Amino acid sequence: MRKRAFRQGGMTLVELTVAMAVAAILAAIATPSLRDLVQSNRIAAANNGLITALHQARAEALRRGRRVAVCASSNQHECSGSGDWSTGWVVFEDRTVAGAPAAPTQADYDAHMIGVYPPLAAGFQLRSQNAWYRYAPTGSLTWPAVGTGSESQLELRTGANADQQRCVRLNRIGRVRAQKGGCS
Repeated sequence: MRKRAFRQGGMTLVELTVAMAVAAILAAIATPSLRDLVQSNRIAAANNGLITALHQARAEALRRGRRVAVCASSNQHECSGSGDWSTGWVVFEDRTVAGAPAAPTQADYDAHMIGVYPPLAAGFQLRSQNAWYRYAPTGSLTWPAVGTGSESQLELRTGANADQQRCVRLNRIGRVRAQKGGCS
């Protein structure tokens, strides 16, 4: 009876080196596109958060039969009065009679605060010429910049790439539209 020679399986050093070189080349090619994909998903998520807040405000104004405001907020509790929405925003039942909306006080916070949205990730900018938007019980929309026409917009951007920008347009009847690219 002859004994068989048993050869151990595995890779030679040359095969391992070639496999690692191919893997390194593929990783180098995939890294920029993966980075763009992650950035694109992050801007889409920020855009969707803003649109959700605007739809939520309109729906609550119609449901409650009261005015509901959305405003930029640097502390996620009250309106900042700034057109920089990158710091976050709040949605609340607006109890003011005239002028800029005022977020609920601590005593009625739970009853009138509808939504709180945190600041955007570093490197993201969300700007508007308006610090707030107010939905009437009919679903129509007003904003502070009087005489600016029937449409307002918020521009979300990160970097200089036009694919990494979004424009959210609002009209007086309360319609919200979003598009890729910057506002023009």
